[in-house]
Amino acid sequence: MCLICDRIKMIEEGTNPYFVKELKTGYVVIGDNQHFYGYTLFLYKNHKYTELFQMPKEEREIFLDEMTKVAETVYNAFNAEKINYE
Repeated sequence: MCLICDRIKMIEEGTNPYFVKELKTGYVVIGDNQHFYGYTLFLYKNHKYTELFQMPKEEREIFLDEMTKVAETVYNAFNAEKINYE
C-alpha cells in the first residue's frame, strides 16, 4: 500500500489526527510536517488514478473545483504568499 492509501485508510478508520474535512472527491488533511506553515494535502479518494488525465472528465472537473476551494481556504487561513500544487 502507498503512503496516500495509508493516510486515506487512517481517515476512514478515524485514526488520522491531521484529517480536516471530507469533500466529494477527496480528503483535506494538514500535513504532518509543517516545514511550510499551513502545508495542506487534498487526497483524491479514488487513488487508482495517478494522473489527472486518467480521471473521468466529470470527476476531474469536480476534483479540480474542490482543490481550488481548498487552496483558497488555505491561502486565506494561513495568509499564504503562494500556493503550490503537486
